[in-house]
Amino acid sequence: MNILIAMGHPAHVHFFRHFIDEMESKNHEIHIAVKERENTTKLLDLFGLDYTYFGRTYPNRPSKAWGVLMNDIRLLAKARKFEPDLTASIGGLYSVHAGAFFGTPTIDFTDTEGAKLTNLLTFPFASIVATPDCYRGKVPSKKHRAYPGYHELAYLHPERFCPDPSSIDDTRLSIKDYIVIRLSSLDASHQEGESIMSMDQKIDFIKKLSELSDIVVDSEFDLPSSLQKYRNPLPENLYHQLLAHASLYVGEGATAASEAGVLGTPWIYLSKGRRSYLDDQEKRYQVGTTASTPHIALDIVKDFLNTPPDGELARKKMIEEKTDVTRWMVNLANEFL
Repeated sequence: MNILIAMGHPAHVHFFRHFIDEMESKNHEIHIAVKERENTTKLLDLFGLDYTYFGRTYPNRPSKAWGVLMNDIRLLAKARKFEPDLTASIGGLYSVHAGAFFGTPTIDFTDTEGAKLTNLLTFPFASIVATPDCYRGKVPSKKHRAYPGYHELAYLHPERFCPDPSSIDDTRLSIKDYIVIRLSSLDASHQEGESIMSMDQKIDFIKKLSELSDIVVDSEFDLPSSLQKYRNPLPENLYHQLLAHASLYVGEGATAASEAGVLGTPWIYLSKGRRSYLDDQEKRYQVGTTASTPHIALDIVKDFLNTPPDGELARKKMIEEKTDVTRWMVNLANEFL
């Protein structure tokens, strides 16, 4: 079977890479088409995954509309050449259009209710829309497949990931004695209006956190000079080792917050918005919470440092109740054989 996988974000690389290994081990052919984005292609290179470009990310609403058309055309050309039997992606705007055009089955994975425009342009063309079972958005019932898990369990389930304390040996860090801070570009359409801090406020907030604990700042954009000394010392492919051995995650990245929770690291998500999978982790496992202002976030950090949530207990319970999402994905793909 020929499978076309479209990617546009670093998290997509992690989500699909074990699925790719599993399917290639069964002699299926995989073609990865990626939107040009530095961190995404860097990860693909680090994991030794071959890919071709089909487009790029556009910065604002007028250019995004033009980008949809151009990226659609480029991916259609790749699909015509590769002749896939199945296409798959996360928020798969372009891949479902290519699949519908050529009559190819398509699987769209999503976990973000707030991506309303993307979902509106994607769901009608998808053969299957696969979501976590905690997803609160509307999905056509005949297309919907729900699984007990989160996207992050496709690559951080114990079957797929093992924490390695030696990964931070050559850094200034000590195990469970530092906070990981994640700064995001927040340039996706569903992230508009969710930021709770300006850049100056972020710098001030990070300074206050540095007075409470050792910190590491991981960022999707170039850090200002005042924060350079806190830069993540590990390469992109070891980011989850950094997260696994932290005492706390604080950041604007919802995916990274969920990754932290899955790894047993307590998290604080900085946002005016909500995510169903984070709300699920907060309600079921008490491993994190969402903060809508810097002041609230700082108070929660102090509380968590004084009385940390039991992350290991949360992870143990989570793994007992959730599934190996990669295994679920493989079983789903096998239905198209």
